[in-house]
Amino acid sequence: MINAWTEIYAAHLSPTSPLAKIAPATTLQPTSPQTSTTKPKEQYRYMQIFENKGAAMGCSNPHPHGQVWTTSSLPEEPAAEMEQLRKYRQQHGGSHLLEDYAALESRKQERVVFENEAFLVVCPWWATWPFETMIVSRTHKRALVDLSDADKMLLAEAIAETTRRYDNLFETHFPYSMGIHQAPLDGTAEEIEASYLHLHFYPPLLRSATVRKFLVGYELMAEPQRDITPEQAAAKLRACGGELYRKKIDG
Repeated sequence: MINAWTEIYAAHLSPTSPLAKIAPATTLQPTSPQTSTTKPKEQYRYMQIFENKGAAMGCSNPHPHGQVWTTSSLPEEPAAEMEQLRKYRQQHGGSHLLEDYAALESRKQERVVFENEAFLVVCPWWATWPFETMIVSRTHKRALVDLSDADKMLLAEAIAETTRRYDNLFETHFPYSMGIHQAPLDGTAEEIEASYLHLHFYPPLLRSATVRKFLVGYELMAEPQRDITPEQAAAKLRACGGELYRKKIDG
């Protein structure tokens, strides 16, 4: 799946993007019937790769359902992130905010769910959803095309560890929305260099397989509130590693 995401992203990169020079040759052309895409009449600005799982996230099937949307402008959430990434880099001599953040979380270990040589899974302190997580590269990677084959295997491991722990937490098909944030398809050299590959997981469940968080009332009208601390959430997810619960039941 990571290879498919990478090839679709690479096939839609602007030829003027610095990333186009290092993007691997793709076998999934925009006009390929396998991808059900058509060659755009003009260059798109941004590609949002995302995946939904579960009826709670609007899916009619229990398995994860992935989509790829491309837009001619930078959407609000990636744009807000980009602004902060650019500011931090300018104010800290070229350092990257998420690289420094990953190093800090790795040292503290309080909010770390899982880590390997290339990626960190954390419950970020600013999270809105009870068991919200972020997968972030330990070192600066602008987009999927920056990943080596080894990096892709380690990213796959981080995703599998995250989703398996979700399922084990309440012994259910844990619903979520996952999205990849990375460099825009078309952007300035500054924007591309400031970009930092990371994945967001937004899951709605709170206390059990049937009790979810509702973002309503004060949280909708004023500001979101934490139901449990990110440290508590990380501890619960760390404790849910190991074999998938369904395999134990089937055995």
